[in-house]
Amino acid sequence: MTPSTRVTVLALVLLAACGGGDDDGGDDDGIDVSSLTYAPCAQASHVGGFDIILGDGFTSVQGQVNDAITPSRVYDTLGESGACAWVKAPSLVCNPACPTNQTCGAGNVCVDAPVAQDVGTVTVAGMLADVSMPPRPPVYYYNFTGTLPHPGFAAGAGMRLDAPDAAPGFSLLGWGIDPLTTTGTTIDVQSGAPLTVTWSAPTMTGPARVEISLNVNGHGLVGSHVDCVVDDTGSFTIPEPMVTSLLADGMSGFPTLTVRRTTTDSVDTAHGCVELDVESAVTLDVIIPGLESCDGDEDCTPPETCQTDLTCG
Repeated sequence: MTPSTRVTVLALVLLAACGGGDDDGGDDDGIDVSSLTYAPCAQASHVGGFDIILGDGFTSVQGQVNDAITPSRVYDTLGESGACAWVKAPSLVCNPACPTNQTCGAGNVCVDAPVAQDVGTVTVAGMLADVSMPPRPPVYYYNFTGTLPHPGFAAGAGMRLDAPDAAPGFSLLGWGIDPLTTTGTTIDVQSGAPLTVTWSAPTMTGPARVEISLNVNGHGLVGSHVDCVVDDTGSFTIPEPMVTSLLADGMSGFPTLTVRRTTTDSVDTAHGCVELDVESAVTLDVIIPGLESCDGDEDCTPPETCQTDLTCG
């Protein structure tokens, strides 16, 4: 090999190693994600999906596809403000109670309960290890049990999930997000004031968005929560009317706020809409004046005791 040939080969190797991607996603390892946008399923058609999770010290791939929607997860919208929606789970009560193979649906009518489906062997390309997940009867919950490095994908990498043996087969795209972090583990929330949420801004732009969910009644009666979908800039303020309305609707113990960076792709299948999320999330404990959470009476100041909604009272 001549010196000029060695220089040419070296240049090609370096070019291949560096890649030709840009800050907005694109082609990584031959996977073109330039068309990827934030495109979640509508709740009324969402039957499941897959998650590539960038967790605290681990990366995982998992998912499940059902043959029907879950009625209790089709929320009612109580109000909207910009990027935020105040939503509430439906109150579904069937009388008499539904048999074990059915669930209470819209109009308080029993419908067939969702059943997990065999969508064949599912693979994910573009990660730092080969991912293949065979079907596992009878629950058909897909979970990669092999070894993944952490993080399991490169920042800005294009990824593609394939389920060619489903009827019909489908593919979904993902993109290598940065891990999301926050500066603390708690956040103060109070009625009559907006709520500013901050998180680590990404090192590169791309198709990711940030989902913020404020839930102050997770352990009470079926409660409402505020969901916001915002640009990944590192900061967002939930409007005061949304916060005030949410707190007035009821509170229970251990309220939380979850901040999730995600790319979300979806596809319509024979059973309904299926998603792929590439996500990194942090859940903060919410501190509300006058609300004291408890696991037992010992957590409360006498004569107060721990109530069924996990608050002292």
